[in-house]
Amino acid sequence: MKRRAVLIPLAVLFVVVACTAVYFVLSGPAYRTVVLVDTSAPGTGLDGVKDAVKSVAGNSGDSDALSVRRFGGDCGSPGDTAQIAGSPDQVDQAVGALSASGKATMVDGVLAAIDDFSGVFTRRGSAHNRIVVISTTGADACTNDLAGARKSIDDRLAEAGLDLEIRVVGFQVPQDRKEALAKFASETTFADTADDLKIVLDRLVVPDSPDAAARSGIVDPEPQPSYAFLTTSRLGVVRGTEVVAESAVDASFGRGLEYTADKHFVFAVTATGIATIDVRSNAVRSVPCGDCRDAVTAGGSVISWLAGNVLTTLDLADENAQPVARATILPDRKVDESSLVLPLRILAGKDGTSLVAAPDGPSAYGGPENLYLVRPDGQVAPLGPTQGNVAVYGAAFSPDGRSVAYVTAGHAGACEERSSVVLIDLASGAQSVTPVAGGQGDDGSVVAAVWYEPDGTLSMIYSSWLCAASGGPQTSVTVPESLWQLSGSGWARRGDPGYARQVSPGFRAVLVRSGPTDGAWQLFSEVNGTRTKVSDGVVAFAVPS
Repeated sequence: MKRRAVLIPLAVLFVVVACTAVYFVLSGPAYRTVVLVDTSAPGTGLDGVKDAVKSVAGNSGDSDALSVRRFGGDCGSPGDTAQIAGSPDQVDQAVGALSASGKATMVDGVLAAIDDFSGVFTRRGSAHNRIVVISTTGADACTNDLAGARKSIDDRLAEAGLDLEIRVVGFQVPQDRKEALAKFASETTFADTADDLKIVLDRLVVPDSPDAAARSGIVDPEPQPSYAFLTTSRLGVVRGTEVVAESAVDASFGRGLEYTADKHFVFAVTATGIATIDVRSNAVRSVPCGDCRDAVTAGGSVISWLAGNVLTTLDLADENAQPVARATILPDRKVDESSLVLPLRILAGKDGTSLVAAPDGPSAYGGPENLYLVRPDGQVAPLGPTQGNVAVYGAAFSPDGRSVAYVTAGHAGACEERSSVVLIDLASGAQSVTPVAGGQGDDGSVVAAVWYEPDGTLSMIYSSWLCAASGGPQTSVTVPESLWQLSGSGWARRGDPGYARQVSPGFRAVLVRSGPTDGAWQLFSEVNGTRTKVSDGVVAFAVPS
C-alpha cells in the first residue's frame, strides 16, 4: 500500500508537469523582442531613446512579448548589462529611471540578450524572435576587433540553436562612428530625430504597425552612403574607405553598372548573367539572363533587360520572383550581323519606361541607331535615328521623366572623334544637340558619363584634346576629365579637374588613370579631402542618385 501511495502522487505530478508544459508552449507569444538600450556615458540622445521605447511598449499587443535590457558600465563587469523590464507594462517605469554611465558594452549586452532567449522555460516567439539594439555612441568601446566580436555572437547563436534576428538602430550617432556600427551589423538603420526613432522602433518591434506603414519612407535606409565599382573580375560596394561587399565576376567586356532606383541593389551584366549585391545585407547573387547585353533600372528594386526582342523584368527584392516577359519590341526585326542589323540594346529605364536602340546603320562604328521608347503598358513609340555615326554609349532619363539624354559621337579618324550629349523631348520626340563644351577648335572629345542630379541638373564627365596635323595621334589635352553641368547658357565646368562623383557631403569617389593611355583606372575614396586607394583596374563605378 505504501508503494501505491507513492506512485499516485508521482503520476499526478507527471500529469501536472505535462499539462503545464503544453500550456506553456501553446500560450507562447507570436513575437518576442528584446530591446537593448545604450545607457553609456555621456548619454547623448538618451532622453529621446527613453521616449521612443516607452512609445513602442505602449503600442505592443497583448500577445507579443517585449522586454528591455540596458548596456553600459565597466568592460567585463557583471553589471555592464542587465534586464530592466520583463514585459510591456514594466517598461514605462523602468526606462524612465535610466541614467547614463560607463562605457558602451554593446557586445556583452547582445550576448546577454541572446541568453534571454535560451532558457528551458523561455517563451520564444512562434513567428519571430528579434533583438533590437539602440546605440547612441557607435560600436562597442571595449573591443577593437569588431569582426571577432560579431563571430562570438554568431557562435553563441549557433550554440543555442536559435533562429534569432539582430537589428541595430543608431540614434544620433556621430558621423565618424557610423561606419563601425554598420560593419558590426549589416542590418543597421540610422535615425537622427526622436520622431524618426519612434517610427523605426515601431516597425521593428510592433508587427504590422499602421503608423510605421504610413511613414515607411524613413525605415530601413541604406546603412551608410555607398558607391559601387566594377573591374573585369570584381563587383564591389564601398562605404567610406572600405570595400564592404564584393562578388567575383567575369566582366571582361566591362558592361554597365547601376543602382536600382530604390538604392537597394547594385547590378552589372557579366558573362554568366546579371551580378547583384544587396547594399543593405551585402548578399551577392547572380541572375541568369540568357545572352542579355545590358540591364537597366526600372523603378523600385526592379531591373529590365532584353532577351532577344522581349523586354524582361525582375524584382530583385523578391528572392522567389522569376523573370517576367513584358513587351515584344519590333517582332519582325531579324538580326543579320553581316548587314549590321545587330541585336537590340536597352539603354536606360525609369518607372517601367525603357529606352531601346536598334543598331541598323551602315556605319562600322554602330551608328546611327534608331531609338524607341517602350512604355510600361508595352506600347512602343519610335523616336527616330540618333545623331553621329557612333553607337550610343550612355543615356539617362530626367527625374521628371519628360526627357532623356544620350551620348553619341562623330568618328572621323583614329584621333578625331567628337562626343556630344543629345536631349530628346519625350512628349514631341524632338532631338536637340547640346552646345559644345570646352574649346571650339578641339579635334576630339569624350563624354565618359552622363547623368541627372536629383534636382534635374544634367551633368557629365567631359574631356577633349588636339590631334597631330595628320589626323593622329593625340598631341595634347585641352580639357582634362572634369565635371560639367548644363545651364541656360550651355555647359559650365564645376570644381577642379578630375573624374569624380559626390556620394554624400564630404565623400567622393575619384578615378585616376593608371597611365596616359590606359583604359583602366585606379579608384579612390575621398573623405573630407583625404584620398584612400580602393582598387586598381576599375572599368566603371556608380553612385546612387
